[in-house]
Amino acid sequence: MKITYDSICNKLGFDPMKDKIKNGNSEDDTKRSRFAVLSLEEHEFLIDYILKHI
Repeated sequence: MKITYDSICNKLGFDPMKDKIKNGNSEDDTKRSRFAVLSLEEHEFLIDYILKHI
C-alpha cells in the first residue's frame, strides 16, 4: 500500500496539519501518543510532508 497524506490522516483519525491537538498544560507520560499507530515509514513521510507544506 502506498503511503499518502490522506492514508495517514485516515489512520490517525484526524488531520495533524489542521486539527489542534489538546494536551493540556503538561505532558502525560501515562498516555500513549496518538501517533504511535504509525509505522516508521509513515512517520518519515509525515515529517517530510509537514516540512514541505509549512
